Amino acid sequence: MEQISKNAEKILYALAGSKMRQYSGKELSEMTGLAPAEVSMAVRELQKEGAIDVHIRASSDPYTFTSIAITPKGRVIIQDKDLKTPHCDT
Repeated sequence: MEQISKNAEKILYALAGSKMRQYSGKELSEMTGLAPAEVSMAVRELQKEGAIDVHIRASSDPYTFTSIAITPKGRVIIQDKDLKTPHCDT
């Protein structure tokens, strides 16, 4: 697995910390503070990694997808990332 971008990481953490369901681009923007173009780019990146399932319908402007949901692989990516991140014990 390649290193994921900060924006992709933000989305993955938002999904991992939320209910298991599909989220729209608008919801992801609200959860992460990212602009629609940033969300769409991060979603493409996460889709290539197999970290999310992407659902597409005809009209989803300004996003390039309708909704997404985290996959088991996406949860593993987050768990692995957390294990590699040093934590403060204070």
